[in-house]
Amino acid sequence: MIKNTFKNILKGLLICSALFTTSCYNWYENKIDMDTESLQINLNDFMYETPAITELSSPSQVLASQGLYSGAIKIHWNAVPYARSYRIERAIMQADSNGLYATPEDGDFSVIEKFVYSTTYQDTVLSNPLTDSDEYSYKYYYRVSAENIKEGYDPSDFTDINNQNTQGLGWLLAPPKNIEAWKGKSIDSIKISWDPVPNASQYQIYRGTKASQIAMELFDQIKANKTEYLNEIDEDEKGQEFYYQVRALLPNGALSAPTGFALGYSLTAHAPSSPDNVQVINGKSQSLDNLKISWDPVEKEGYTITYSVYRTSSESSIYESVKQRTNDTTCTDSNNLKKGIKYYYYVQTIACNNTDSSIEKSAFSASGPNDTNPAVGWLLSPPSSCEVTDSTDDEKVKLRWTPAVGYDDENTVFNYNIYASQTLDGEYSCIETISDLASLPLDSDNYYSYDIIKNNFYRISTFNITEKLESALGNKIAPCPSAPTSVTASKTSDLGGLSNYSYNTNEVYPVRISWKAPENESPSGYNIYRSTKPDSAFRKINDDVVKDFTFLDENETARAGTIYYYKVVSLNVLGQGNKGNSQDENSRGYGAITRDQWFREYNKTIMSSQAKLTLMHKSNDLDKVGSETINGDISGTLSYTAKIAGLGAEITMPYNNYCDFYIGNNSDLGKYFVLTGNTDTTSNMSANGNMHGTVNCSGMYPGQAVYDNLQIKGGAAGGGYYLVTTKDLSGSELLSQAKVDWTVGEE
Repeated sequence: MIKNTFKNILKGLLICSALFTTSCYNWYENKIDMDTESLQINLNDFMYETPAITELSSPSQVLASQGLYSGAIKIHWNAVPYARSYRIERAIMQADSNGLYATPEDGDFSVIEKFVYSTTYQDTVLSNPLTDSDEYSYKYYYRVSAENIKEGYDPSDFTDINNQNTQGLGWLLAPPKNIEAWKGKSIDSIKISWDPVPNASQYQIYRGTKASQIAMELFDQIKANKTEYLNEIDEDEKGQEFYYQVRALLPNGALSAPTGFALGYSLTAHAPSSPDNVQVINGKSQSLDNLKISWDPVEKEGYTITYSVYRTSSESSIYESVKQRTNDTTCTDSNNLKKGIKYYYYVQTIACNNTDSSIEKSAFSASGPNDTNPAVGWLLSPPSSCEVTDSTDDEKVKLRWTPAVGYDDENTVFNYNIYASQTLDGEYSCIETISDLASLPLDSDNYYSYDIIKNNFYRISTFNITEKLESALGNKIAPCPSAPTSVTASKTSDLGGLSNYSYNTNEVYPVRISWKAPENESPSGYNIYRSTKPDSAFRKINDDVVKDFTFLDENETARAGTIYYYKVVSLNVLGQGNKGNSQDENSRGYGAITRDQWFREYNKTIMSSQAKLTLMHKSNDLDKVGSETINGDISGTLSYTAKIAGLGAEITMPYNNYCDFYIGNNSDLGKYFVLTGNTDTTSNMSANGNMHGTVNCSGMYPGQAVYDNLQIKGGAAGGGYYLVTTKDLSGSELLSQAKVDWTVGEE
């Protein structure tokens, strides 16, 4: 752009010089084109092109599959102009104790793919979908950012999950739930039932004689308008146990994983009765590690009676075998019992004919969750969900926990003991017992809340007052540490020597972020977030937890002229944290730039200023001679003086504290480039010569440009170089004076 500007100025001035030094008619006839229209050039014609793309827009739509694939979620979004790739982040949300899902926050998202070159992506959540994978119950949020690293554009903001068009909410296709099979309700059939699956077109029914995937065979297939199936039993199959599974088939051909095994059988004509009075003797938080089941005996003349015991739970409706063919009328279950789960028990009578050893089986006892007298029990358990939050009292923290299982049983009364320790694996001592629960009502999230003196770590236990029995200690929880202090991001800094660092495709060097630990606290680590906005759109930029107090942001898409805002979040030893620094002048930063890029940014102010001059744009060549002064949009002046000097032209253009732009068009961020100095030109009759002068710059990128070695050929910049020095905000050299080719800035 320097080339085009001075070409037009010199072109007019050299003609003016000829007019004053030559009186030959032939000169006018043969040397000078008198069509002055050809000299009516307006700099706006070639200076103001279509604004360059610097930042990409976000995709306007993000769709995620909802229950369409058993192991994967497919994401699709609209293409973004000029985007070469897309970055995808995912947040996995689990239901709370009430079955509700929270909306994820920025800190819940993590990168799952950095370079996606299409507008679709398949997130394989389960490579081998199983019956009981926890992932079926999760909600998955996806957000997408458009990028063009090769061209150096700023990435777009991530798509907004609170906007219906870009929510990006998906989930997996889960197997049908609550499969159930008749157990001795009929002598000639077994009915299987299950809950419907959204979007299913058919259900596949599998049957086998053993609880093994290998032993299962496709038995039948029905349309999805039914969620039950009646298996007619042949005479030779009566009394035989069968295992059933169901899979949902969708119109797109996707097949769910199979349900768990549902045990079913039909009665024989002489089947014994099922046991009565099945109950869990110690099932009301009266035991820490086992549950004891009892039942009334069954008698059948001519038969030897044994019993088989099964269980389901509040976690799964699938029947599990507890004990087979026991002679007793009691059974102790200590097999993989989980805390916080209610268990339901069933007993089946097995009658062996004393004459021919044939087997007759009863129906299961009527002791399930939907029966009048369920045989239910649970271990004494600590609260399942606990957390530490801030208290309104600076000397305390607030503990929050859900009630232990069985809290709503009228015959059970609990206290809660709170334990504390100063070290994660140290000894935990009871510091308080919470007994007056009536004064501690449950909140809307079904949590108790209690303020307590600050400690590093806590655990909570449940105490059964009636049994004088205490549960195991609950999970370790810790307060989230305070935000770090003195968060500082470098601003056009040498980082201890720029030669030790690489710049990105936009010729921008890294930014160093540093901080101090919060006072009197020692966080286990830190996460670092970056945004181009002070109050939103922060993205995590560290892959691993940062253990030090400094982080180098090698931002691959950082652009000159862009301020970046940084947030550092303290983490406890459990990797939890939600407290970061507030935004101020210190926590925003930007990297130094190369000499070439410095000159490009500087030249934007040069061209903006020259576009305001009027004499150089006059259509009459003689009118180009003279002087004028214009003001910067923000500060300072640029003066212009053009005169004939012998057989050539001389142009002087001094800048004085001249500025046209704020950083990011935001006056609060300060001035972009402030120019003081000269950009002068001297040329002979052949329109050859040179520029000379020095411009010193302050603002976002301090530095200096020297014009003494720039050559003018044929009225335009045609060779040589600028000498550029870049500096930091204190005036110290970043990159010492070196050549910048005359073509830089002309792109």
